[in-house]
Amino acid sequence: MQKKTKACLSCKYFRLDDIHSGVCRVEKSITPYPMKLHADLCDLWKDCGQQFYIRTGWIKSRLAAEEEGGK
Repeated sequence: MQKKTKACLSCKYFRLDDIHSGVCRVEKSITPYPMKLHADLCDLWKDCGQQFYIRTGWIKSRLAAEEEGGK
């Protein structure tokens, strides 16, 4: 099993918006939530467990759909 980095994509508080970015929901009182890239880092990172693999699978399927649609 590979060691995960403390990047936003593997954080409990991160929510995907598209294949390149998402929002950080660590502060529920901030509206709108701040935009983050998948590779961004912060001190409030918390491991999301299996959700990381679900997110990477979602990104891969979207990229495949875009590639298929572009041909």
